[in-house]
Amino acid sequence: MSGNWKWPGARWWKFDFHTHTPASDDYGKGPDHYQLKQRTPGEWLLDFMRAEIDCVAVTDHNSGEWIDPLKSELDSMKENPPEGYRPLYLFPGVEITVNGGVHILAVFGPESTTGDITALLGAVGFHGTRGKSNDCTTKSVKEVITEIVEYGGLPIPAHVDGPSGLFSEQTGNTLAQTLESQITAIELIDTNNQKPQLVLDNKLEWAEVIGSDSHHPNTVGSRLSWIKMTRPNLDGLRLALLDGPLSVKRSDTFASDPNAHGNILIEGLSVENARYIGRPSALELKLNPWLNTLIGGRGTGKSTLLEFMRIALRREAELPDGIAEDFVKYKKIAESRNDDGLLEAEATLTVAYRKDDARFRVRWSVGADKREIVEETGSDVWTQVDGDVRQRFPVRIYSQKQIFELAGQPLALLQIVDETERVDRGEWIEQWREEEARFLSLRAQCREIAAGLSEESRVKGELDDVKRRLEVFEKVGHADVLKEYQHRIRQQSAVTTWEEEWTGYGDRLRQLAAEFTVPELEEGVLNKHDDTTEQLDHAMGTVRKRTEGIAKSVLGLASEADAVKKEWEQGKNGSAWQQKVTNAVGRYEQLLTRLQDEDAGDPAEYGKLVQHRQALESKLDEYQKRKGKLTGLRSTANESLEQLKALRKKLSERRKSFLDDVLDQNPYVKVELVPFGAKELTESDLRRLLGREDGGFEKDIGGINTGGLLGRIYEGYPGERTVEELQTTLDEVKEHLHQLATGMEVEVQDRRFAGYMQKIAPESLDRLDAWFPEDSLHVEYSTSADGQNLRPLHQGSPGQKTAALLAFLLSYGNEPIILDQPEDDLDNHLIYDLIVKQLREIKRNRQIVIVTHNANIVVNGDAELVVSLDARGGQTRKISEGSLQEKTVREEVCRVMEGGREAFERRYRRISGK
Repeated sequence: MSGNWKWPGARWWKFDFHTHTPASDDYGKGPDHYQLKQRTPGEWLLDFMRAEIDCVAVTDHNSGEWIDPLKSELDSMKENPPEGYRPLYLFPGVEITVNGGVHILAVFGPESTTGDITALLGAVGFHGTRGKSNDCTTKSVKEVITEIVEYGGLPIPAHVDGPSGLFSEQTGNTLAQTLESQITAIELIDTNNQKPQLVLDNKLEWAEVIGSDSHHPNTVGSRLSWIKMTRPNLDGLRLALLDGPLSVKRSDTFASDPNAHGNILIEGLSVENARYIGRPSALELKLNPWLNTLIGGRGTGKSTLLEFMRIALRREAELPDGIAEDFVKYKKIAESRNDDGLLEAEATLTVAYRKDDARFRVRWSVGADKREIVEETGSDVWTQVDGDVRQRFPVRIYSQKQIFELAGQPLALLQIVDETERVDRGEWIEQWREEEARFLSLRAQCREIAAGLSEESRVKGELDDVKRRLEVFEKVGHADVLKEYQHRIRQQSAVTTWEEEWTGYGDRLRQLAAEFTVPELEEGVLNKHDDTTEQLDHAMGTVRKRTEGIAKSVLGLASEADAVKKEWEQGKNGSAWQQKVTNAVGRYEQLLTRLQDEDAGDPAEYGKLVQHRQALESKLDEYQKRKGKLTGLRSTANESLEQLKALRKKLSERRKSFLDDVLDQNPYVKVELVPFGAKELTESDLRRLLGREDGGFEKDIGGINTGGLLGRIYEGYPGERTVEELQTTLDEVKEHLHQLATGMEVEVQDRRFAGYMQKIAPESLDRLDAWFPEDSLHVEYSTSADGQNLRPLHQGSPGQKTAALLAFLLSYGNEPIILDQPEDDLDNHLIYDLIVKQLREIKRNRQIVIVTHNANIVVNGDAELVVSLDARGGQTRKISEGSLQEKTVREEVCRVMEGGREAFERRYRRISGK
């Protein structure tokens, strides 16, 4: 995952603590002993390079003969890298056979030589054959360890639980004396082996390392240790070994790559031409993928750098109102010497961001007040890309003041919960808006159809009048003729309507056939002298022919349709039914003549009445269809409303599930979701929906604690009533408002409210139905690690509130998190139990950047990168940067941080690794 990213600060290095070269007499022992003893330094080095080892302790038996040749060959390889070359760091050393048969590894820094090893062997009284393990020193184990330390090396008893091991060869007083030595670490073969009781009684917590003890190319890299250092040197190695498990991992107990890190990271920040930072040259703040700490005195620009990252990554809107005004200066151009603005007109902020192995830069310029996103698309080739900075480059930035403000604003905390990947309110809101729009549309359609049905009663009355007038004509004595005529005319009208549906198929097919014309290719596109176009021209001709064939087929279908129409007309005209129609019309016309002759009524009026009755009956039929559609739409709208209820419940369930999971084992804070519990928003939301934001109708609308509809919703909740009961009450309140709007006689305190509701827009009632109160959070905290005596957060001190919120904010997420002085208001107990422990845990999967004045966070939090800042010449400058294994960094921590020296002593058991 790290790719070619050479981040600053500490990283993990593959270290083989125990290796042999042909200088050891038993190297290559076996069938190929002679051939393997002829291996060259270059071949030996490549063995370790191919095994991807980073650091090698060269520890031949009682010899340093190969150290200088290996160092010389390695220098040559760096100048002219052979195939398979990769960087490798040599740590000269020796495996000393001590009087009594115990083997001790002595490891020195990369600068040591064969001469240094030879001098040490003389000092410990080794006078035997170099390279053999049988001969031993004249000095004891304790004396040999003392000499190694005096010569600046690290004494590591070899394979302590195996042959020639310290635990195997020594017991009783002899072992007790050895345990008093300055042993740096031990090489333990099997971590399951029981250590001697003396070691357990003395509570000796040496670092336990493992090496391959390779005497053959096939065993190179078979066992190794991971060591955390900024760069491979003796000082870094010594402190890592003193540090123990925080900086040492064994390959047999840690199978994964400790250099693995989160996949979304801030690579660094560049500030150019700000008022106090980045002049005359840019200040480059490069970051480590794990824990980064910015230290320095007050006013050295630490917090400013973090706020500049907030600006570049568009996180200003996340600031609570209470501190938003303080932020203004970070984005303000200074107009005078006394102005508090921290920018200049030409200032530029650039954040380098790594996401899923891709690299981006987000650049913000003050003058243009815009952000530009570029992506690395090649080696140092950057291409502008689109996207929303907030969405594409997630980050969490919190100052101590911001965290304290969040403690008093549960809804602001809820917003943070909603932005998590587990809850993802952004995705949920898309579903909600889509369903809400569907519901409102369905309700609007229902009203539109219902409005069209308002004339149904009038039409029914008019039809009754027409029917009574027709009865007058029918009483003349010719009712049968009239009824037969009306019956046949209705039939004929229906048949005519049916004919019109299909008898035009022939013409429509001919129109379609006319469209089947393949256009000619633009002249000159194909070169007729190019023989490669002949095949294409032939294929295009085939298309034309086949298309013409389709057109002819369609014309044939048109003729068939015409034939069907003709056959139908012949069959209809010659049918008995047509004869019945003709007869009915003839008899009806005769009837009209007689009616006129007998002065029984106006024949023209009778015909109009018949037509009018038909029109009215058709209109009533259409009303029936609309009523059916209205019933269906109302049912669908109700289903949509139920879907909205289900979606709203789903959001609460997501929130609750997230909170329960991330805080399951957290003893310091408990956050409980209260569905629909945001009482402070409910009143304003309901009044907004009813158009009474400015107040009024206090007795009916009421308030959360003053009765009325609002008081009814929250009466006894939470506590005495369940959320299901609250939902039922909410439905009842909405129904009550609907009844008022439709003029029903329901109980009100103020009759004017009933009149007001009857004038409210129907759309407002639809939105009322789709409205649900917001959830709230109930936060409790504990000051003890056992999670007992939980108390409401609002009752806590500033430090306790901050601690509880920090515990929550550090409990979830994989995006980078940036904290500005989170330790303010916290006592050392909370800092260690809360912050330090959580930082160690979460940094493996999440990048952390902290501005701090507390040495415990830096030292015992195991910061992989420490950047010390100071203000010099009116500008912020980097004084040092690196990991805690570097002396300059440790000195700076002790210089600028209160309690720095004590923190180092507590962690390393001796100051500065001396």
